[in-house]
Amino acid sequence: MIALISDIHGNLEALTAVLEDVKRHDVDAVYFLGDVVGYGPDPEKCIDLVAEHCSVQLVGNHDFAMLTAPVGFNPIAAGAISCLRARMEPGVYSMPWKRRRWEFLGDLRLSRREGHDLFVHASPRDPIREYIVPSDPEYHPEKLADIFERIEHTCYVGHTHFPGVIVEGEEKFHRVEDMDYRYAKGEAKAVVNIGSVGQPRDRDPRSCYVLMSEREVIWRRVEYDIETTIAKIKANDCLDDRSGLRLAEGK
Repeated sequence: MIALISDIHGNLEALTAVLEDVKRHDVDAVYFLGDVVGYGPDPEKCIDLVAEHCSVQLVGNHDFAMLTAPVGFNPIAAGAISCLRARMEPGVYSMPWKRRRWEFLGDLRLSRREGHDLFVHASPRDPIREYIVPSDPEYHPEKLADIFERIEHTCYVGHTHFPGVIVEGEEKFHRVEDMDYRYAKGEAKAVVNIGSVGQPRDRDPRSCYVLMSEREVIWRRVEYDIETTIAKIKANDCLDDRSGLRLAEGK
């Protein structure tokens, strides 16, 4: 069994709670599907935990923006990236641990393929940026047809912070609560969104991650100390308070 985590966004309390939950299951490995930084107050400690616990480490759009520029980001997200870069980017005389964390971001991979499974942050067409959203089956079937052409069976993504499944040939997005938080893999191709550890947006404030086996995908919802994270964001002058307040409502 493999645990899949994504979209931590500097939320140390959420990541710590999820890793504790992972320990309660017979997990062989933990895969990280991108966005360890952005929005949240503790990117450095989150990087350290991902580096320690995750055998697969992929790049997300916020991770990439830290090294380049937050192109196309909303003002809250762009402001957080600029703030965090000023804090994290090493200089000539920086300590080794600061350089190591920056190198970690630069070493993140675009994708991982294992057998018929593909793991990316966003989409097979654009592993870093493209959103596969719940409305796509209804409004953008041609987009999904192209995406399914690029995968052999199952593609695991994060990015939207909205957990669920899109099955090839079905004109709907399967929400996790409608599936009792389980998806049995069939013959049809599927895109599986694993949800967000650090900033859920499906109106459920609990952290979300996935336990994946050969036959089944199980979503786990984990409670964490949201108020501590909110307080840390409020105390940080260069992070927008809204990045914390939204956590309490899962949006």
